[in-house]
Amino acid sequence: MKKIPLSVAVVMTASLIFVLGCHLHRSPQWLTPLKGKMPKIWGQVPSDDPFLLAQSATPPVPNATLDPFAPVQQSTNNSTVNSNAIADEGEREQIKALATTPRDGSPDYLKPFNPWDGPFANRDRRKTLEHEFIQQVGYERVSGRNYSDEPVFDWENEEPKKGFDWSVLDPSKSYTRARDWMGLGPDENKANESMKKGRGILSVNPDLTNQKKNIEAAKHFVEAGKKFPDSLLEEDALHLAGECYFFADDYYNAYLMYQKLLVKYAHSKYVDNGVRRLFRIAQYWELAADKGSSTLNVTNKSLPRYDTFGFAKKAYETIFTYDPNGPVSDDALMALATAYLKKGRYQGDDNYNQAAYYYQRLREEHPLSKHIARVYEYELYARTQAYLGAEHPGRTLEEARKLAEITLRQFGSELDSEDRASILEIKEDILAKEAERLWEIGQFYDQKKRHYGSAKLYYERLIAEYPQTQYAEKARKRMTQIEHLPDVPSMFNFSVNPFKMKR
Repeated sequence: MKKIPLSVAVVMTASLIFVLGCHLHRSPQWLTPLKGKMPKIWGQVPSDDPFLLAQSATPPVPNATLDPFAPVQQSTNNSTVNSNAIADEGEREQIKALATTPRDGSPDYLKPFNPWDGPFANRDRRKTLEHEFIQQVGYERVSGRNYSDEPVFDWENEEPKKGFDWSVLDPSKSYTRARDWMGLGPDENKANESMKKGRGILSVNPDLTNQKKNIEAAKHFVEAGKKFPDSLLEEDALHLAGECYFFADDYYNAYLMYQKLLVKYAHSKYVDNGVRRLFRIAQYWELAADKGSSTLNVTNKSLPRYDTFGFAKKAYETIFTYDPNGPVSDDALMALATAYLKKGRYQGDDNYNQAAYYYQRLREEHPLSKHIARVYEYELYARTQAYLGAEHPGRTLEEARKLAEITLRQFGSELDSEDRASILEIKEDILAKEAERLWEIGQFYDQKKRHYGSAKLYYERLIAEYPQTQYAEKARKRMTQIEHLPDVPSMFNFSVNPFKMKR
């Protein structure tokens, strides 16, 4: 028997491996007749799984005699089905004409694709592509987990961790551990006892006229809330303590109780009453601050210890922050903005900026408020007073001008003649200040920098946008004087004479 050369054996073995590999994956058209003769080996796709059969389907191959837009016929159980045929015959013919019609003189990126090599190539295997994508994102892993015998972790009956618990060394929990060790931690029974004592005091003082008994009852309610925190009992205790302190004229402690109630129990049934109490307290503190009661306080328990207006602001902010849609949320915003407006003393004061900020929040968050007509007028005044001058940015003036136009257009019929005339006067003043700002910038480039090109741009803008102002007339005169001067200064044209500089 004649021996086969080693090189021929290697070539035959490689060819066989190539043929088997092409069959097991995606074989070309000329290998498809061999697929039925391949033996079933471990890992081959089962014939009864249509999902996995779709993944191993063979894509269409270009052929001169093959119509790429013809319906693809697949044989399944000795029956022929149309898998992905185009429903409309006219649509198929139109797409085919568009794809095969040449365009002479067109660049390559505008020429049509061949029907078998482009976006239409995958038209008949879009399901296969979807299944491949599902497999790529972890289909095998998910399906394997679903059919595995591995038990699901039981979160409710979690086994305790073994070893030393390092959380006991957390310094932030040292106070809690010491309190619990001494028996001063949460205790529902003690909390109920404190609540009974407080309610017993209120039973003999139902109208809350005795201030001493109010303070005594409030202390029991505060103790009850501390003994059983984060509960309905604490919610009731905070409300009752706030009421007792409020009618005892201890407004600072009442403010603390109501504030804690709103922060911890935003959906409590006592929220409406709490925000109304806070609004009254804030009004009282604001009035006291206007009268000069902002110094250190050690005798009057109805006022904070210091910074009366600051605590009034905190009370207002608590209302519209934690109860934004409540009954007095817009009133709190209006009161705080007006308080800052009254605190303004001179043009450019930051109090006017604060007032404008809260007025803007009011008209954006509460467009249906009963104060909305006055809000626009007051915000317009605050923004004009917050303007710092021609040498500063003019964004404040621009916002004020837009606000004046909106006010006249939206509330023109509701304003009386005096208010309308005052708003028109403010608008004219805003236009004059904007024109002055452009004139000052033009003068800076004209007189200081000798950059006449930039100065001309600002003068032209001033003449075009504010033609009726006095600064527009000045800009026209100056334009005729610098018309013949160069736009860009020469290197020898110093804005400052270096020989006259002080040494």
